[in-house]
Amino acid sequence: MRASLEWLREYVHFDVTPEALAERLAGVGLPVERIERLGDDRVLEIELTANRPDCMSMVGIAREVSLLLGRPLLTPASLPVEHPPATADRIAIEVADAEGCPRFTARVIEGVRVGPSPLWVQRRLDASGIRAINNVVDATNYVMLELGQPMHAFDYARLVGRRLLIRRAWPGELLTTLDGVNRTLDADALVVADGARAVALAGIIGGSETEIGPETETVLMEAAYWKPSTIGRTARRLGIRTDASARFERGMDPAAPPRAQDRAAQFLAEWSGGRVLSRIVDIYPRPLERRTIHLRPGRAVAVLGVDISSAEIARILRALGCEVHEGEPALTVHAPSFRPDLTGEEDLIEEIARIYGYERIPLTLPRGETTPAVAAPTLMADARVREALVRCGLTEVLTLALVSEEMAAAGGTVPVRVQNPLTVDQAMLRTTLIPGLVEILASNAARRQDDVQVFELGRVFAAGAAGTRPLERRMLGIGAMGRWRTGWNLPPDQALVDFYHLKGIVETLLQALGVSHGRFSPLLGGVAYPHARPAWWHPGRVADLVVGGATVARLGELHPEQHASRRLPHRAYLAEVDLEALLAAAVFVQTLPEIPRYPAVERDIAVVWPAGRPAASVQDAIRAAAGTLLEAVELFDAYAGPPVPPGHRSLAYHLRLRTPDRTLTAEEAEEVVQRVRIALQEHGGAQLRE
Repeated sequence: MRASLEWLREYVHFDVTPEALAERLAGVGLPVERIERLGDDRVLEIELTANRPDCMSMVGIAREVSLLLGRPLLTPASLPVEHPPATADRIAIEVADAEGCPRFTARVIEGVRVGPSPLWVQRRLDASGIRAINNVVDATNYVMLELGQPMHAFDYARLVGRRLLIRRAWPGELLTTLDGVNRTLDADALVVADGARAVALAGIIGGSETEIGPETETVLMEAAYWKPSTIGRTARRLGIRTDASARFERGMDPAAPPRAQDRAAQFLAEWSGGRVLSRIVDIYPRPLERRTIHLRPGRAVAVLGVDISSAEIARILRALGCEVHEGEPALTVHAPSFRPDLTGEEDLIEEIARIYGYERIPLTLPRGETTPAVAAPTLMADARVREALVRCGLTEVLTLALVSEEMAAAGGTVPVRVQNPLTVDQAMLRTTLIPGLVEILASNAARRQDDVQVFELGRVFAAGAAGTRPLERRMLGIGAMGRWRTGWNLPPDQALVDFYHLKGIVETLLQALGVSHGRFSPLLGGVAYPHARPAWWHPGRVADLVVGGATVARLGELHPEQHASRRLPHRAYLAEVDLEALLAAAVFVQTLPEIPRYPAVERDIAVVWPAGRPAASVQDAIRAAAGTLLEAVELFDAYAGPPVPPGHRSLAYHLRLRTPDRTLTAEEAEEVVQRVRIALQEHGGAQLRE
């Protein structure tokens, strides 16, 4: 907001320097970014916050200055000379959307001679950053800058049917605005229309077909109060930002339109010789009530830490424009209509501190009882997951939860659409973490970073039942490609990430969470999300992690089509874990085993097993047959080729046997191994190798 000091002195008399005034304004939350000299005038460029629309006017700034300096506020008074007939005899007005337009006023001025406005008006407009156009348009801009109420002037002769209708736009309706741009409107846009078409985008910008020109003789002045959210949404959607929309979207004074009409009519009568018709049309079916706030002086003293009397509190609030009724134990305060930010007791206390002076409030240490902080269980679980994955060499990443419609379909569930998306690529909420991780791998590969191992803790979303909130699920995603270890004596093919490297990362995570009963189940010939397009998983290299009979994760190789389209230098491997399901089976407090007192007996066993059957079933059979003496079983070799029969593979396992109270004999160990051999032959059909 640019405030001319020459103009400001019209409403409040002061003799302080511009620099001193700027310092005082900064102390009440109105910092001055710079002071500019324009001839004999000085202009303050004031930075305003979104909650102070009342200061987007000269009178609003003057109100703050009068409070700071203790000088009276001289508000401009207007009482234009009116002539018959009434405005209602010249124009018919209907408000079809009272929610979007709670108040609409109009007035007709006849016999207008369009020309330049007075030089002092042009000088003040220029100081405020607005270009002077003609006396009619300048009058509306001057009133907006003075009172904060935007207005619009229509050429009355160009209005079809001599009527105005405030309505929502027709879908696809076209409007050529004053900036010469043809705009296509949607059904959410609020417009001012005449008997045939839209003639203005409500609260934002007028239409070119009814603009004021040199031939204009009769002017229809419009001043209204528009619903802030409606104006804000339309302005953002159409990419328009005007002085009017900047004010309306913050919330203007619903009591201001009649005052603005009188002020503008007075100017038009003086500057253009216009004849003001009597009685404005004022459509205000449901007047907005002034908010009533109960303020406890004791509460204000406790919050501010300074003893302020009730009388001083009442004085400050009245100076702010509030209506105050003193009583016990609280003051009854009616906030002024031009302060939409005053809604509760805390807002009034903040205003008291602002005007009383922050520098007058003493510095004190906070007092009170505190309780020891306890980390939330969810945060503790996430920290355990992060620690395990970082130990595996992974780096945490964050990807956007907003994705395109195509990416949202990758989760195989009904996605959630964003009501007001910023771009087409961010129109949906993600249903899976996989696309974001693939983009991370691809963007690194495009920068020649081929060795990437990352993870993400995030939420995915799915549409709920009709009328309910979207469903959220906490998930863990892992993506890896390239080399995972290096060494001068390491063959290149053994240094690259493969499925078993990814499986090892997941197994490390299970160990860190104390989950001991997880098993991997291959999805032979299947994909993770059969109805999802595009497909993300390799059709034959993907597996599920099953814990307690429920699938909690899916891991595997990226689909070849995705690999080729993103030009990845190596095969990529992905995992997606349902954290909520996995953590339900986690054991965070684990008991570590004692250090063994007696030596273990180790034996190796090799079996020929059908290639299409999972190796996990061999380990299950070994554990079941060996019983409690088996401390550990580990697969250390897998071989396929002669002399192993076609369609089979040789699996070699290392068994570690131990008892806690004595040393096992060779005979006892051989008995356990023999039970294992018999079980594998009888139940699995395995062929034993010597």
